[in-house]
Amino acid sequence: MLETALTSGFTSVGMDVFLLGPIPTPAVGMLTRSMRAELGVMITASHNNYEDNGIKFFGHDGFKLSDTVEQEIELLISKEVKLKTSNLIGRVKRIDEVLGRYIEFVKTSVPRNLRLNGLKVVIDCANGSAYKCAPQVLWELGAKVIPFAVEPNGYNINLNCGSTNTKEAAKLVRKHKADIGIAFDGDFDRCFFFDEFGVFVPGEYIVGLLAESFLLKEPGSKIIHDARVVWNIQDIVKNNNGFSIASVTGHAFIKKSMRENNAIYGGEMSAHHYFRDFSYCDSGMIPWLLIVELMGKTGKKLSELIKDRKEKFPSSGEINFTISQPKKIFEKVLKYFDGQYLS
Repeated sequence: MLETALTSGFTSVGMDVFLLGPIPTPAVGMLTRSMRAELGVMITASHNNYEDNGIKFFGHDGFKLSDTVEQEIELLISKEVKLKTSNLIGRVKRIDEVLGRYIEFVKTSVPRNLRLNGLKVVIDCANGSAYKCAPQVLWELGAKVIPFAVEPNGYNINLNCGSTNTKEAAKLVRKHKADIGIAFDGDFDRCFFFDEFGVFVPGEYIVGLLAESFLLKEPGSKIIHDARVVWNIQDIVKNNNGFSIASVTGHAFIKKSMRENNAIYGGEMSAHHYFRDFSYCDSGMIPWLLIVELMGKTGKKLSELIKDRKEKFPSSGEINFTISQPKKIFEKVLKYFDGQYLS
């Protein structure tokens, strides 16, 4: 319904529309740029259930539109829209082969000779847009794939599966004695990891591993990270001759900081990972390609890669509190730190 409504709206004002889905959100950004389109649109519930569907917009450069631009669009919608006459309305075309273009593009993030022969991988595709391309990439690289939640029907996205319901993925890792488990959110722009014991790996350790992966290839590079759990990341970047830069949390801030600093990689502990060579967009596929590459290079399992890091920089994960007087609490915190940088 949303696709039909959007298509009708765009063509009614003279825009041509290419229908590409279902594909991952990062693919929309990449294809908007490569196909020289003026706008990219992703209809997605992300990590939510189907009834909480939404829309993400990309500009011609493949970047998500800023909040300011989206507000300007809302203002335009509230005004009278001038429709085209029947001879000037846009045309619609469905293109089916775009997923292959996206797959080949993200595979360039790892060496051409990378093979995953013998690697047993559990993937939870959340009954979302990863259902086809994630198993295909792993199969092409030679891995033994144990897929879960790969039968989307429009209603079962994120239903007892995916990034917000990871119990089944962890259970499958243990049942099949897999080397690694990966769970995606519905629109495949995030991925979550489980070691060979089915134990969830917190995002701050994954950001550290990805930073190390890039710095081994390009020493001296800049790494952007959010300013929540920073010690492990900063230590890894320093030890690998890189430069770490803390940023305000959120994709708009991370991407802005990456562009300003020409950073090769940016990561958030929430499992959003951004890549300079991917137009600073996030991806749910590139991170696990880099992680399995690092496992192959070092000969270590995922639990072994993070063992020393967890011992040196233990993390409780996020602990949330409900407070009755937030304004007073913030005033006390600011007064206590007296203008110092809060990490």
